[in-house]
Amino acid sequence: MRDFYQIHELAKLFGLHPDTLRYYEEKGLLHPERRENGYRVYRIRDICTLNIVRAQRELGVPVEEIGAYLERRSVSETLAFLDRQEELLERKMAELVEMRGESRERRARLLRYYDAETGVVTCQAMPERPCVILQEDVILEKEIDFLLKKLEKRHSNTIKIMGRQTMGALLDQSAMRPGDYKHFASVFFLTGPDQERDTALPAGEYARLFYRGSYERLEEHCQTLFRGAEELGLAVDGAPLELYRIDAHDTDLEEEYLTELQVKVKRP
Repeated sequence: MRDFYQIHELAKLFGLHPDTLRYYEEKGLLHPERRENGYRVYRIRDICTLNIVRAQRELGVPVEEIGAYLERRSVSETLAFLDRQEELLERKMAELVEMRGESRERRARLLRYYDAETGVVTCQAMPERPCVILQEDVILEKEIDFLLKKLEKRHSNTIKIMGRQTMGALLDQSAMRPGDYKHFASVFFLTGPDQERDTALPAGEYARLFYRGSYERLEEHCQTLFRGAEELGLAVDGAPLELYRIDAHDTDLEEEYLTELQVKVKRP
């Protein structure tokens, strides 16, 4: 029976790149011997150690923590290590449950809005909607995705672009007056009652309109929204906002994009 193995044999056995084994050696987890020709050779004890390292790395245990455990390994240390491993698994299980919930909510959103009627103006009473927001002097339509990502990073513990929060943008009302519908005042994520918030979309009645396709026709859709509100006997009371119900995160087909326009209204 052989008592040593070369690096490529061990790498193949564990499905790892040789550089990974060299990294573990650099971090003090593995201690191969060197032959006169400079080649590394690994013994049975290294295989045992690598079994431990590989199992813990698959759970996301930091290399430093694995190294500290290997330096003083005993039954009592292993029991304590297993306690910490169980805590890690509990956290991972909770994260997986959260991810499953987000996946199910995303599916429900797509199914809910896929066949939404477009071009029809309706009115709905809305409660106050908490949100986190990013405001800049000038926001162009093409910058919205970048700024939403910037906002997500600011609230990385609670906000995910691919998560359950609705994201949107508020048009710049001052730019709209001369007919410029390509400028926005802010981008935002709607949040829940127990989540972070910077401000809130005010409660009240909102005229609503769904449209599909390119954002290039935003002015046309806004005008349809304004006319529809007027026909319902309502006066526009603020700048319109966009809510992205189906967008580039869900499809590459622009004609499948679905955007909801809302504008706060009041009764004369």
